[in-house]
Amino acid sequence: MALTAIILCGGKGQRLRPLTLKTPKPLIKINKKSILEIILEQLSNSKLENIVLATGYKSFKFIKFTKTKFKNSFIQVTNSGNVDIIKRVSKCLKFNSINEDFMVVYGDTITNLKINKLIKSHKKNKKLATVALLKYKSQFGLMSLNNNLVCRYQEKPILDYWINIGYFYFSKKIIPIIKKYKTFEKFLSHLVKIKQLNGYKYSQTHSTVNNYSELLNLKKIFNCK
Repeated sequence: MALTAIILCGGKGQRLRPLTLKTPKPLIKINKKSILEIILEQLSNSKLENIVLATGYKSFKFIKFTKTKFKNSFIQVTNSGNVDIIKRVSKCLKFNSINEDFMVVYGDTITNLKINKLIKSHKKNKKLATVALLKYKSQFGLMSLNNNLVCRYQEKPILDYWINIGYFYFSKKIIPIIKKYKTFEKFLSHLVKIKQLNGYKYSQTHSTVNNYSELLNLKKIFNCK
């Protein structure tokens, strides 16, 4: 059976208002294509044929979107309202199409991540879950002090930490576990505790749309015709 990807599209995108008052964040356009269109095309190129849009805010907009833009594709839409990520994922897991390994993808993140490499890393490490990670670059210049004297200065350095870019691969064995948790944060913390979360190191293009300045920057980076 084809691999399924759950795309998280339920947030209100409050930091992008007033743009998101009428349009949910994943459907905001980057030049001529919406964020969601770009993500769907990437997943399609990676042979992820089954897609579930886990929606909440303005769910009807996503139903209309799939019927007009992807009417011949196998895309299902769930509406779980205003809930935590874990509740959206749990509702999607009720579909018969999700009885094998599956992916969870943030609906506001664009990347050129090679999903096949992510899957290969997961298979190699044999953990319950794999998350794509990117080295953290500070947004600020950092200074170290010695008796109130600045002894070191670095402008927006790349730190020895990794950030989650919102691309997860889960083994089917995780399905009964994920349903036990009330928040996605506690679920991931549990996987870390039992040493079942593999990190796939990624170093290419990554952009998340959280605010208007990031949206403008994304339009400059991606030439989406």
